[in-house]
Amino acid sequence: MHCLFRSGHLEDAYRVFADMAEKGVAPCATMYHTLLDGLFRAGHATNAYRMFRYLQRVGLPIGIVTYNTMINGLCRSGKVGSARMVLKELGRAGHAPNVISYTTVMKCCFRYGRFDQGLETFLSLLEGGYISDAFPYCTVISALVKKGRMHEANAYCELLIRSGSRFDDVCYNTLIHLRCQDGKLDDAFELLAMMEEGGLESDEYKFSILVNGLSYNCLIDALCKSQEVDEAIKLLHCMKLKDDFTYSSLVHGLCKVGRYHMASKFLRICLREGNNVLASAKRAVISGLRSAGFKNDLRKVRAMQMISSLCERTDDRMQRSMMKHGIS
Repeated sequence: MHCLFRSGHLEDAYRVFADMAEKGVAPCATMYHTLLDGLFRAGHATNAYRMFRYLQRVGLPIGIVTYNTMINGLCRSGKVGSARMVLKELGRAGHAPNVISYTTVMKCCFRYGRFDQGLETFLSLLEGGYISDAFPYCTVISALVKKGRMHEANAYCELLIRSGSRFDDVCYNTLIHLRCQDGKLDDAFELLAMMEEGGLESDEYKFSILVNGLSYNCLIDALCKSQEVDEAIKLLHCMKLKDDFTYSSLVHGLCKVGRYHMASKFLRICLREGNNVLASAKRAVISGLRSAGFKNDLRKVRAMQMISSLCERTDDRMQRSMMKHGIS
């Protein structure tokens, strides 16, 4: 039956299940778990839900794996109400819901705009004592930030910090991003210091990627928007990994405060390193240099742009040629 579902032969898989029922062969837990999972993967969420209810009516024992299959499948299909109902039944059936079950439903609620239901699910998770790490908190905070509900996001942030949960990389990034968006740069730097002091000390490579990635980029962007470009430059020099976003934020910030010479310098460094900046940032630099009369800097920027553009076209031609000759 599993093979039939995997190969797309849905009707044949159904027939196997029906034959078993006719011959009085009781399906094991693995069998109807396979059936439900196959129905969801084939896009038949309604049939899967009906089958689940049938299994309940005939008194077949339903385990935690089957409940989780239903919750995952219903959430993937956007059936928020049914997923929440099955989650509640899971506890009443004598099974202990885990953090994954709750978080899956919670994320589904947020994805489909049912914020109150998502928050209600989180509070049930909290009251039940099922939270063992920071991930559910971060799910709530991220969803609230995306909706612009900053006050509530900050409240959950404080709740998370007081909970004593161990923070992981996703959690630190979420909190730092929130603090930057809310203009609380001191709090953001404090979180970054906490992170450096031991949050990810067991994985130096991962720590290096993280600290020099999203977290620092958020801080640089926030500093530039606050016109604290000197602090942003200091932070840039601490970074091992810089990307397009890093340079775009800094170049834009320098142009806003009229430091076009410095902006052109970082633009050239960016292009030399094989990165790029937003077209609007390039235009701001060129326009600023022209209005300030920095002709020499303007020539350097245009020359670097021409070289960068030429290299990109050469790379594209080489790649097409290699693909044409079967070289990957």
